[in-house]
This record gives sequence, C-alpha cells and structure tokens, in this order.
Amino acid sequence: MPQTDPPDDPDLAAWREIVENYGDRAELPPDAEANAPAAAESGPSYSVRFGTFDDDIDEDIDVSFAEASDPLEDDFVPPEPEPFRLSPARAAAWAGVLGAPVVALLATIVVTSTDLSVPRWFGWLLVAAFLGGFGYLVITMPRDRDDPWDDGARL
Repeated sequence: MPQTDPPDDPDLAAWREIVENYGDRAELPPDAEANAPAAAESGPSYSVRFGTFDDDIDEDIDVSFAEASDPLEDDFVPPEPEPFRLSPARAAAWAGVLGAPVVALLATIVVTSTDLSVPRWFGWLLVAAFLGGFGYLVITMPRDRDDPWDDGARL
C-alpha cells in the first residue's frame, strides 16, 4: 500500500526513495558532466559536504621510509624470561583447584562403571580442596600493580 502523505522523518523519506528506486541506474546531475574533462586531467575527484577532494595520485611515495622500517631486518632480541618459581603452598592450591574436579570426574566414572563405592567424606574432601585452593589463590593475589603507570601493553 503506497503512502501518499509525506513522512515527518527525513531519514524515512530517504529510505523509502531508496527502496522505490532499487535496481534503477543512477542519473548524474548536469553539473557533474561539465566538470568531467577537468577531473580527467588531475585525477578523479570526489564531492564531499564542504567542497571536493582531489585524488593525489601523482605524488611520489617516500620509499626511504618504507625501506628503513622493514620488520624482518630488525636486530631486536627479546630479553630472557625470568625462571618460573612456584612456592609449595601455591602449588598445593593449584593442585586443589585443578586436581579436585579431575579426581571427582574420575571417581564418578569409576563408581558408575563398576560396583565400587566412594565414601561420603571423599567428596567433601574434594570440595574442601577446591574451595581452599581457590580461596588461597584469591587471598594471595597482588593488590596493586608493580608499575602503576603500566597499562599492560607491550611492544
């Protein structure tokens, strides 16, 4: 059902015009045809809201900058990483956080596939190991950054 009243919203009017003319070939205004020979001499130009933007095709590219910044010829050698050190308490905490779910999964598989049973305290021990390890890791997290101006970006 075509609408005969002009819409209040200019965006809606533009959208309706696009939909009505979908597939039609665009017609250029006569102004653009008059500037065609001048545009062919200096390269294509694109009209923008505040004038025209001429394409600068004829300008030379500074090749010396492109050759100087070749990343493959860089002599940068990254520093050696610090050795990984883990205290026994932290190792036990990680074992509780990562090991307790794995042991619980294995115990579940064994119990369901065989006639064996697991005591109730064993499940509570795994829950305590997980929660204790997680709590220890959260409590011992550093509260502040080593460098307050460091945003985490590395080059």
